[in-house]
Amino acid sequence: MLPEDADVNADVLGKAFLAFPYGSFILDWDGRILVCNRRAERSFCPFSQSGSGDLTGTCFSKLTLCDRDDVISSLRKGAAAGSVSFPMAAGNLTAPLPDTEFRISLLRSATKGERLMLLTQDQLRLTADRLRQMNEMRGKLRGELSTAKDANAKLQETLLSMEAFAHAAAHDLRTPINTMTGSLQFFSEHYSAALPQTAREFLQHMARAARQMDQLTTELLEHSVSTASGTSFQEVVMADAVSEACDSLHQALQECGAKTRVYGTGITLQADPTLLHLVLTNFLSNAIKYRDPARPLEITISMEGTGREQWVLSVADNGMGFDPREKHRILQPFHRAHREIEGSGIGLSTCAEICRRHSWKLTADAEPGKGAIFKISCG
Repeated sequence: MLPEDADVNADVLGKAFLAFPYGSFILDWDGRILVCNRRAERSFCPFSQSGSGDLTGTCFSKLTLCDRDDVISSLRKGAAAGSVSFPMAAGNLTAPLPDTEFRISLLRSATKGERLMLLTQDQLRLTADRLRQMNEMRGKLRGELSTAKDANAKLQETLLSMEAFAHAAAHDLRTPINTMTGSLQFFSEHYSAALPQTAREFLQHMARAARQMDQLTTELLEHSVSTASGTSFQEVVMADAVSEACDSLHQALQECGAKTRVYGTGITLQADPTLLHLVLTNFLSNAIKYRDPARPLEITISMEGTGREQWVLSVADNGMGFDPREKHRILQPFHRAHREIEGSGIGLSTCAEICRRHSWKLTADAEPGKGAIFKISCG
């Protein structure tokens, strides 16, 4: 709206502002703002109330980074040339705007005959500048994307080579380790009685080291499987997966007198059956390994959820437990909560990697002397 004391023809201004929908000002010959449209207020005085007339009577130089005399001189010269450019200050913003082009049209007051200037932001120039900046940014992003793709391809190639090497190394080590373990067992059964006590103790140390090496290569092989690129997702009934895991460790569970309880595992979910089997057998093996010798082992496997997209699987035992302050580190490779017991520290990190590949969340918690609980959640 026009201020009441503005000596300007309202019809002319109305038509001008309708014709130029971009940031526009009406200035007198001395550079004072008589009226401006809302787009101009938003662009160059963003903290003024739109349509409030806060800029009325203000010298246009206040919106620029130039002094008053230079602005008035530039406006009058620009009136003859039809355009002018100013470095705008953008109101209260800290960073100045780039130089802004304005088109200038001359008007005349209907009552006093004063010369007035209509400044309209040169939207064509502004659009061209923005398109140029966008093209420059697009070219830069295209180059960065190409570099990132090349780096990602090299990384994938390196990871595949590492996975293949780890799998081959762990697999090839099994034969000599099995040979060594079998030879030590045969020697111990047939010749240990004829050996002195010290020699028998050394033989026991060698057999224990061979078992540790066999366990380590087994877990390395499982870990290489868990990090392999291919994952075959299928519909898996959790009850069947739990049953297969318990069957594979039936002898070990029976030897330690474990009592296993299973609840609510009828849910069907999307998973890689081989990797899920590794997770469940790792949980059960840990429960057996870290059981409390003072009481019978009890393992509880339970599952809650509304379907294949939202569920929580819990595997709890009444074993030795661990310090709850280690519940995050225990899922990292080679971290062992009980160093007095044989182990490699790879099993739970393998479980964590498998869960990550399934977009599941694995958490661990425990209370020393009372047991541990591992939870896998989806959704």
